[in-house]
Amino acid sequence: MNHDVVSNDEGQYSTWPAGRELPEGWKPTGFSGSEEACLDHIAQEWTDLTPVTVRELSAPRTHTFSTERLVLRELTAGQVAALLDENATSEDWIAGYPLPGSKYAATGFGRRTADQMRYGFGMYHLVRASDGLVIGEMGFHQPPSGGTVEVGFGLAESCRGAGYATEALTGLARWAFSQPGVDRIVGRTTESNTPSQGVLTRSGFTHVSRDGEIERFVLGAGDLAPASEPFDLDDEGRAAIAEVIEARLANGRRHELSFVPGSGPLLRTVRENGRALGFVQCGALKGVDDKDNHFLDIVVRPEAARRGLASRLLAEARVFARAEGKTGLVAATADEDEISGAWVHKHGFEVIGLHGVSKRTPGAPAAGALAHLTVEQVDAADATAVEELVALATVTFAEAVLPGGVKLRLEPETVRQILLGDGGGLLLLCRQEGRPVGWLASDAVRDGAVNLVDVQPLAECAGAGVPDALLAAAARWADREEVTVTAIVEEKGQAELAAALPRAGFDRKDGRTIWRLTLDAATA
Repeated sequence: MNHDVVSNDEGQYSTWPAGRELPEGWKPTGFSGSEEACLDHIAQEWTDLTPVTVRELSAPRTHTFSTERLVLRELTAGQVAALLDENATSEDWIAGYPLPGSKYAATGFGRRTADQMRYGFGMYHLVRASDGLVIGEMGFHQPPSGGTVEVGFGLAESCRGAGYATEALTGLARWAFSQPGVDRIVGRTTESNTPSQGVLTRSGFTHVSRDGEIERFVLGAGDLAPASEPFDLDDEGRAAIAEVIEARLANGRRHELSFVPGSGPLLRTVRENGRALGFVQCGALKGVDDKDNHFLDIVVRPEAARRGLASRLLAEARVFARAEGKTGLVAATADEDEISGAWVHKHGFEVIGLHGVSKRTPGAPAAGALAHLTVEQVDAADATAVEELVALATVTFAEAVLPGGVKLRLEPETVRQILLGDGGGLLLLCRQEGRPVGWLASDAVRDGAVNLVDVQPLAECAGAGVPDALLAAAARWADREEVTVTAIVEEKGQAELAAALPRAGFDRKDGRTIWRLTLDAATA
């Protein structure tokens, strides 16, 4: 009795008596013979017993993305292997594809081990979006190694000269730099292949060496960064800054930069398709007497990371600060922003200060008052008491040393504005034998919470317990008012205050690190 070899959609095989109606889902393969012959045929054909759906689920993912005119579609291992067929063809391929180099590229891919199969770092078809035809190929010889990955490409002859290869290579390079372990991309071509050399240079690659007939080109992440342009701190400029900051660190704490009027700070942004990708602000801060340093703030959208934007903006800030006679740049990073902290450290910044953020909830245990010190609450409507507080604060502000040895330069009117703010804040004055020796000020209470503006003792009273006395009084007030209090302390420069906070019931929550880059030691 003859049998047919049949198969189903899962790629499974079986024998079936010839002439009988097949069950639903099964179809003949075209092979017939004795049952023994059919079983021998199945043994040769059915080498992978895994159902197709299971194989598809376990198959490595492939990467697809679009540029302006193209779709770059990464091939599966099976699709790459099909290019080795001398007669490979498809109605989705333009005339002239596969290319002379397609077989070579496919052969190289086929030599990869399982450990070398990394998502996105394979071989891509370049699909023209207008008609869906494959017009060429592009891809990586191996996954990244030592920060470097090598790229190769080819285009059907009829499609050359239209910028397709440059467009595809730029898009693929930008994607590669968004992946971990990629710092540079290498491209090699022969000395006589000037069209490929043109594609590489138009994509930002730089020629670095020649080995016989082979020219070597290299692209770094910074080479893809678009040029920056100036912007103003008007409503439009501030809105763009706020949008980039929110994208970079949603709901994160940010400081508002206020530059010395008329000083002409560096304000530059990088835009793409009309949207700000990042910005740099660099200059002299209002109220800060710093002859050596400029303050620096660089923020880049996360989706634009690893394109060298921040490095390019830092280079511009270095040039600007040096031209202004500065020897350092000072920046701040939030504790929760580990990426920015790692970036500034990588670029040579060193820690010079730590700003800690502590909070106290009503009822938290607090130490009692100190017998040798008295603390009184100042009424903002009492002009005499306010002037005494302003005079003391003007002295303590001038004595305070900020990270890097920087000092504040504040006029009494500015100090009065800092202390009184928008009104309604807590004002405390500490006395020793009737003499004012320290002060505490907060902003107004909002939604059951208040922020301390500062707590400062006279420098000559260091170690006398002035911060403890002021914080103990503030804790009693906060318990009566049922208010949560937040304090921001420069833990290196205000060590006594930082030590006093836990005794007043404050818990450290987070903070900022202050960094300095010495320009003479920086590499351009």
